[in-house]
Amino acid sequence: MWDVDGTGIRKIEDDSLARAIMTKVNDMNVNTGFEAFALASAFAVLPQEVSFKLAACSLLLGGLYLLQGRVPK
Repeated sequence: MWDVDGTGIRKIEDDSLARAIMTKVNDMNVNTGFEAFALASAFAVLPQEVSFKLAACSLLLGGLYLLQGRVPK
């Protein structure tokens, strides 16, 4: 199932294409899980002073990204 042209989710008629897309998406999901585990592990072994500063910077940068230049009043 895939939304190819924006008209809604439909079955992909070409089975080889459907299989290729499914394989690519599954591989991406597995790799994302490995990357998240590696980053979380690296973050966990850092001293608290360093990890707190990194977490604060991440929170600040994430907030700025979500606001995208709009400052609430």
